[in-house]
Amino acid sequence: MHRSFVLFLLLLAAAHSAYGHTYLFRFNIDGKDTKRGDYIRPYRESTVNSPVKDPKSLDLRCRTDKMDAKATKNLTLTAGKPFGLEFHEGDEDTTRFIEPAHRGPGMIYLAPLESNGEGPVWFKIFEKGYDPETKLFFTQILMKSKGKMEFTIPEDIPGGDYLMRTEFIALHTADKEYKSSSKGDGAEFFPNCAQIKLISEGTAKPKGYEIPGIYTTKDPGILFNLWDKYDSYEIPGPPLYSEDLEVTPVDQESEKPEEKPANPKPTTKTKKPCVRKNKRRYK
Repeated sequence: MHRSFVLFLLLLAAAHSAYGHTYLFRFNIDGKDTKRGDYIRPYRESTVNSPVKDPKSLDLRCRTDKMDAKATKNLTLTAGKPFGLEFHEGDEDTTRFIEPAHRGPGMIYLAPLESNGEGPVWFKIFEKGYDPETKLFFTQILMKSKGKMEFTIPEDIPGGDYLMRTEFIALHTADKEYKSSSKGDGAEFFPNCAQIKLISEGTAKPKGYEIPGIYTTKDPGILFNLWDKYDSYEIPGPPLYSEDLEVTPVDQESEKPEEKPANPKPTTKTKKPCVRKNKRRYK
């Protein structure tokens, strides 16, 4: 085979390896966008959107080598007050959220900053998987909103400094179990961690879990055939810490500052063991 053609194939494979992936790009606070990467544990710029394949890898925690609280600054957030998160495939805000075939759930976790994410300290405050009524995964909904979502940290979460971990799981290759000998198989994980200072008078004491440690390669929501018929999906990992998770999809038109959606779409609820009722929304 001609050497130049071999080189072309290698370059094509390298380009494909980053194609379709995603990462936490920035925040939106009171209608103003933060700079790309601000408050987020530093990216590996050469592989900024590359997935984690092994659920036992330490990369599952935050997808970074720089696990140092001094590596970035803290973003001040108030419990009960909405803020925006934005995810993209590339290094410009004009790039899409993720490749359409990369369907799957999304989650948000918190852990005390002083723990640096080590030990059984992570608790889940948001999850959204598959909606059998709309037949859409959460990633598909974010594709429609161009990678933007609005979220509210529950008011019963105690104030303090936290690591906030966002995560998406892409299931397009999850029909086969991940093994070190077949790294192309298995689900793809896209975590990122930001540092926040939470203003709150909450007193909840959520149970913590260790990351890595929340998934195995054979969990129903990790080993899943996206290309077969299905009418349900089991979100993997620990349970949501509270009850009454309420989410409301919002059309792109509603993002215009001068307009508000005239007819909000119906909400969906997921019941979980109760600490206290809280409502969260995403756009």
